[in-house]
Amino acid sequence: MGNYPETTGRVDDWDVIVIGHLRVNTYFGETYGAPPRGDPSTCTSVMVRGRAPDGAPYILVIDPTIRASARDYDFDINRRTGLHLSDVTHCFCTHHHADHYEALSYFPDAAWYAGPEAAVLIQDNVSGKITGVKGEFLPGVRAVPLPGHTRSLYGAAFTHDGKRVLAAGDAVMSKYHFIHETTDFQNDPELIQEAARSIRDMKRLYDMVVPGHDNIIVI
Repeated sequence: MGNYPETTGRVDDWDVIVIGHLRVNTYFGETYGAPPRGDPSTCTSVMVRGRAPDGAPYILVIDPTIRASARDYDFDINRRTGLHLSDVTHCFCTHHHADHYEALSYFPDAAWYAGPEAAVLIQDNVSGKITGVKGEFLPGVRAVPLPGHTRSLYGAAFTHDGKRVLAAGDAVMSKYHFIHETTDFQNDPELIQEAARSIRDMKRLYDMVVPGHDNIIVI
């Protein structure tokens, strides 16, 4: 991951919209054969509000996870921010697993982004155009590679109130995976080692990490 990825734009505010869950968490002693919370998992969704140097605003949702309906997601956004689905201008998906992109359909008028490889994998499963990005794809928000859980995973990094924040997707699945520097749903030994390296870099570079299926981790 190298050094902290600096950005040129400005982030005005950010919120966790949905706190995700894992259908199976091995740190709870659960097994894949009997998922106690059903299928699928839901992921943690983050909203970032910022503006370009000319003052033009944007509203970004990171990892739009599936809800019972678009109306439920609209309620999630509204109760946290006072906004609505129609206010969202951009969406970013950290990787190609369905629980991290299935709600793109709730945002037909927004621009859709993912890392370069993940965008190709997601494109076959969505009706709109998803664009591959890396680096600073919106003013103040940067797509950073976090290989491990998948080879093509990218997180979204930004600075707010002097704090370096990373929406990590499943590069960190929960606080337990963060503590133990590991991942799940990945059997490749090389990628499991990459996951540990990505988490160690996060601990060094960021003040707060938003996991893929848990609440905010303050470092």
